[in-house]
Amino acid sequence: MTAALALNLPPGGILAACAGAVLPDVLDQRLSGLALTSRGRQRVFNRIHRGPTHWFGWWIALFAGAMAAHISPAAQSMLAGLGFGGLSHVLLDMCTPRGVPLRPFSRAGRLSFNLCSTGSLGEYCFLACIVAAAWFFLREDALRMAGRLTKYGLF
Repeated sequence: MTAALALNLPPGGILAACAGAVLPDVLDQRLSGLALTSRGRQRVFNRIHRGPTHWFGWWIALFAGAMAAHISPAAQSMLAGLGFGGLSHVLLDMCTPRGVPLRPFSRAGRLSFNLCSTGSLGEYCFLACIVAAAWFFLREDALRMAGRLTKYGLF
């Protein structure tokens, strides 16, 4: 959310960025829900998770396309926010040992910075550092956005 603030997205764009930040995993969960049994669903999820939905190209294309499109400012900020949120999710998944695919429909070749494992203490420390840095650099923007969200009744 603080990164969306740095882009000066309006409240709708920030909400879309929050939705986009979980969308790659939600899409994987929905796709795995096509399996008939709960055990089969988990196996399908484990097989497809961090596959095509976690390829950064889709999210860059959505963000760039939204910024270049001749659409209403509200639609533009929503689509840009969604793309930016998805891209931030994928970039953070690159920090894990499993990483993300280099190509959308191939399991060969993954990009991983191997900084921390999902759910580990290192991940929470990394998150705390990111939040602290964002607050340090963006606190005025965050406070201004909180005022705008309060004005719109969203906070």
